[in-house]
Amino acid sequence: MSTTKEIVPLHGMLRGEGHQRTCSIQATRSSMYEDESTRPVAIAYSRCDIVDGDDFPEGDYELEFDGKKILLTKKGGSYLVRE
Repeated sequence: MSTTKEIVPLHGMLRGEGHQRTCSIQATRSSMYEDESTRPVAIAYSRCDIVDGDDFPEGDYELEFDGKKILLTKKGGSYLVRE
């Protein structure tokens, strides 16, 4: 099995604290391939960063993109992954 990684631009929906908006994201996409297949058998994302700004209040948010959901907290003007 082989894996490729690339940084990709994406669009998503950010929701929370009574607000909602579309946003631009930059993420690292890892695609896993079996043998010599040209189609990935699995795709995973990491390091998902919202690259456009907003005036949303600090608090808890959900970022949805490409069928994935990530829970975030906005603190100090930045979105951080909730753990």
